[in-house]
Amino acid sequence: MTVFLKRIFSKEKIKLDDAIAAEARLSLEQSKLDKELVLAHFKNEPPIPSDLGGYLQDVLQLGNDSRISLTDELRNLERYIGLYCQYRKQDIQVLCDFPLPGDFDRIAPFILFPLIQNAFHYGYHIDAKYPVRVRGRLIGKIFTLEVSNRINHYVADQRDTDVIQFFRSRLDYEYPNNYDFILNSNSNIFKASLRLELVD
Repeated sequence: MTVFLKRIFSKEKIKLDDAIAAEARLSLEQSKLDKELVLAHFKNEPPIPSDLGGYLQDVLQLGNDSRISLTDELRNLERYIGLYCQYRKQDIQVLCDFPLPGDFDRIAPFILFPLIQNAFHYGYHIDAKYPVRVRGRLIGKIFTLEVSNRINHYVADQRDTDVIQFFRSRLDYEYPNNYDFILNSNSNIFKASLRLELVD
């Protein structure tokens, strides 16, 4: 009986590990190629301009399995935010505050994107009074990122989106014991907080 139970539970663990790995890969691919950004572009300007083309070429060529510098991650994030705001025009307001650190800290590529994508896709950010706020800090080997946005009352729960589900799996896959991830909301504000220990 004990052997039988061990076989059942070990198979369930393997299936769970495979699901986490698959969702982690999906989170990475969604972060690299945000369909909302591409659709916003094609809604306004059918030919791909050099800024968007260059960004897409850079992110699609970046390897999936190797770490990149935190500076490169934040630069890619700034490019993404700038392009998203450009193509959504007055539909979005963003306030960013993350000083670029040195190049010696390494991070999984595109690991920070889902928090911003979740705010862009599901939050309310049309009015200048309700911007998406992005704040990042590095203290020692601990990087924190906070992203907050006005609640969109047409979305049932911003914590329960595919972006967040796949992001949790990616965190479990890339940083299994080295992160804290908290989602808070009230009737007005949704806030996502990530605390990540940068380990090689």
